[in-house]
Amino acid sequence: MKKSAKLLAICLPVLFTSCEKPLCNEKPNDETAGIVVRVLPENYLAYRQEVGDLARDGIHLTTEEQYRQVFDHCCAGKLESVDFSKYDVLGASTINQGVGSTYMRDVQVDSLSKKIKYTITERYCRKSSPVDGKGNFVVVPKLPIGYSVEYVRK
Repeated sequence: MKKSAKLLAICLPVLFTSCEKPLCNEKPNDETAGIVVRVLPENYLAYRQEVGDLARDGIHLTTEEQYRQVFDHCCAGKLESVDFSKYDVLGASTINQGVGSTYMRDVQVDSLSKKIKYTITERYCRKSSPVDGKGNFVVVPKLPIGYSVEYVRK
């Protein structure tokens, strides 16, 4: 009886605390919030050989010409259509910090300060060495002229 009580005393806290963490074998889907219309494919990388990663400090594309130039290196012949009379594209590259990473991409408008805030949050089961990055390119409604864009990585 005492052995059962000891075993129960050891196992119960483990059972209750293990429920607080997400299950590593169940990878949740990426999510979007705010004014994000859609996420562009993961293989879209804004890169120029002489400069490197064009989205490392964040990038805001407002024309078809910019869009084609930025993605010429990776996928020029396979670009998804974006109607730049109605939409813009925002991107900010990140490097995966964990195993089985998923992302929350949230674009919010602050009309008072005339600012757009694009927050990219990586969620993962356990931390690992940095691996391949993502461009995190999202299509959003046309941004008002005069608004600045802030890129936040979490």
